Amino acid sequence: MSIIDRVKQVINVKNLSISFGRKIVIDSVSFSAERGTTLVMLGKNGSGKTLILKAIAGLLNNYSGTIEINNKDIKKKLPEGKSDPDNFRLAYVFQKGGLFDSMNVYENIAFGLKRMRLDKSIIEERVAGSIERMGLQGSENKLPSELSGGMQKRVGLARALCLEANVVLFDDPTAGLDPILSDSIADLLIEIKRDMDTTSIVVTHDLQAAEKVADSIILIYRGRIVFSGRSEEFFSGRDKYACQFIEGDIEGPIDIF
Repeated sequence: MSIIDRVKQVINVKNLSISFGRKIVIDSVSFSAERGTTLVMLGKNGSGKTLILKAIAGLLNNYSGTIEINNKDIKKKLPEGKSDPDNFRLAYVFQKGGLFDSMNVYENIAFGLKRMRLDKSIIEERVAGSIERMGLQGSENKLPSELSGGMQKRVGLARALCLEANVVLFDDPTAGLDPILSDSIADLLIEIKRDMDTTSIVVTHDLQAAEKVADSIILIYRGRIVFSGRSEEFFSGRDKYACQFIEGDIEGPIDIF
């Protein structure tokens, strides 16, 4: 791999394997996501997509292989007192928003910023900007239980925006939404990438959203990648795995059980 290629790659996963006891869920998976692009991860329920996402986020450590962000192994910490000139900020958007039930919308969005111990004025400015961008004006004092599923997802997105992250991981951002809301969330993902130059990985079952937001796609089956390529290649109908997944056919290389 050339130096130029390595600079382009923000996320680089090499020979990633995840097991629970004797059960191998992810089996020596390798892929990369280039700077400023969106990689969509597809697969059947239980294929391990979210496990990969959590491993990249540092929420899961019992894996073998290497996960690099900005060419640095995420398991290797810098020595005490050392700063990283290429430091990255990572945001994780949970499938159901991952909101704190006891906090209102404003407090949920500001949570990460407060942990970063930023000045109050900076926190207020970033939260206000994210609230406006996500169309959450007037909902600042509402609790998550008072919000629709779509609004909860917008709050989760607003919280990620506040962090001004370089890398954003989305776990099924359109799950449980009607087609109109799903399309609006897909539009928001495109806006975030365009305006903030983020590198994103999106786990989803929503093929319409996947086609809209993806620059590249990987399809996982039985713990391995059976398709890896550009979005237009995946939806071209030329790959047998991709074609069966798109059409939902019973017959093909992917079993239905």
